[in-house]
Amino acid sequence: MVDVLYIEDNPNDADIFSRLMRKLNRPVTYTILNNGHEAIAYLIGTEQQKAALPKVVILDLDLGGVSGFEVIEKTRASDRTKYLPIVAFSTSDSPRDIQQAYDAGINAYVVKPGSYQATGMALTKVCDFWLENNTRIDNR
Repeated sequence: MVDVLYIEDNPNDADIFSRLMRKLNRPVTYTILNNGHEAIAYLIGTEQQKAALPKVVILDLDLGGVSGFEVIEKTRASDRTKYLPIVAFSTSDSPRDIQQAYDAGINAYVVKPGSYQATGMALTKVCDFWLENNTRIDNR
């Protein structure tokens, strides 16, 4: 089972995420998908091709093509993934974007910090809570 599914279309942000995840004090398995279409296919899948669900999804909202908001809505519409924890990880601190993300069904919203070190601290906190402290009901 993958611990974290990160959905990010910016290769630089995906690379930073990978480097920071390898620096965590515990082993965390992760998969990075680079667009919303891949994310929906991975999470919803077909009966024959359902991947094991991650423990948490970290999702950039500003994806080209299928937006992060659409990924949230499709994920919440499926019985398989309606309770899957989704953390929005976005550069936007716009109250409108935050409200829209919560309305769509996210569990948490984290504004991407500006520095490498601060991003590492934010991801550590996200992983600490969602992988260690959160009690899940979607253990499929």
